[in-house]
Amino acid sequence: MKTGAELDYLGPQGGLIALAFAAGCVACFSFCALVGRFIWAAIGRVKDDEIARIKAEADADRDRCAAMEVRLVQRIQQLEGIILTIAPGSMRQQIQVAISEMRVEERQPPQ
Repeated sequence: MKTGAELDYLGPQGGLIALAFAAGCVACFSFCALVGRFIWAAIGRVKDDEIARIKAEADADRDRCAAMEVRLVQRIQQLEGIILTIAPGSMRQQIQVAISEMRVEERQPPQ
């Protein structure tokens, strides 16, 4: 075999170099795929656990927000009742009109 300066890259030595390069690529790909499979298996379990935890947190937040919304609506109704009892006559009528308009707007679907 000839030295590096005398290699014929387009001849038989070039074919051997290409074959050696291809064999190295296949070996590298196989090694990376094998290592990647083990790493992905470990990351996949952690990822699935994290997704399950986040979904549980979202469900808990949704339930908590729904309960808070109910409490806030009840409090608004209490405050409206208090305002109506302490307001003078003409102001009471204006407050009732405003409350009625708000109720109608809440019930209308958005367009």
